[in-house]
Amino acid sequence: MLELKHLRSIKAIANSSSLKAAAAKLFITDSALSHQLKDIEQRIGASLVVRKQQPLALTEQGCQLLSLATQVLPLIEKAEQTLLHSHQQQSRLNISVDCHACFQWLLPSLQQFQHTWPQVSSSFCQDKDYNGLPLLQSGEADLLLTSNVKVDQQIHYQALFEYEMVLICPPQHRLSQHQSIQAADLVGETVISYPVALQRLDLHQHILAPANIEPKQWKHADNPAMLLQMVAAGMGVAAMPYWAVEHYAAQQFISLRSFKQALWRPMYAAYSTNLRTSTPLQAFISLILEQAFSQLKGTRTLRAKPQ
Repeated sequence: MLELKHLRSIKAIANSSSLKAAAAKLFITDSALSHQLKDIEQRIGASLVVRKQQPLALTEQGCQLLSLATQVLPLIEKAEQTLLHSHQQQSRLNISVDCHACFQWLLPSLQQFQHTWPQVSSSFCQDKDYNGLPLLQSGEADLLLTSNVKVDQQIHYQALFEYEMVLICPPQHRLSQHQSIQAADLVGETVISYPVALQRLDLHQHILAPANIEPKQWKHADNPAMLLQMVAAGMGVAAMPYWAVEHYAAQQFISLRSFKQALWRPMYAAYSTNLRTSTPLQAFISLILEQAFSQLKGTRTLRAKPQ
């Protein structure tokens, strides 16, 4: 029966000028390669190499075996890399998040995960723009929590939940008197957002842009705490997840209003298809779901499939 070492040997011979050079590529001695070659020829009952010819030439049977090696070896190498990558990922869980406010509910899940899986090294990895997809594609991140789906055969998107985005404003603001908010209400308003591209802002993408409306100006806040303080100080209005602001609204720190056409945004767990059977990863996702449905107000089961 042919073995992988036989296929690797015939490939090395075909790509070398001599048996000595082929042996060097395989990191074995000349005599070991000669022995392997004779072993293969005895198994198939035919010569594979034209003897006493420089450079080396393969016989017809040798060419057939080389063709098999060319097809099989890359598949074996790819499978080995995939299995190795999957095994390596079991010892770590690097998490990236596209949502600035998500850390509020992620931290309890991560703390519980670290207690249950102490052998798995877990941490957050972010870029300055909170765009985790490149980190996931490069392998730096193992899990991305995102509302945006980008078609990629190497990435699996698992539906988690969806949450309502609401408008927040100071309690004395004119919009706090509205029962609900629509795009036209934001004409002349200053909108506070995180410093990311407009195309990545839910308020712009799903409320303002479809109505062809621009606010008076945009201001930036680097984190949720700063954003809330700016809104409370009367510096503008903002769109935030309901679960992130309902506590502050209850204390009359800010007012919140739903949009006339309620804005529900999905949350997906995105990860490499190689990790679909990863037990630690799925355990962490289960903790996320448990935390979301037990602690986060304004969330519900996400039934829609990624588009």
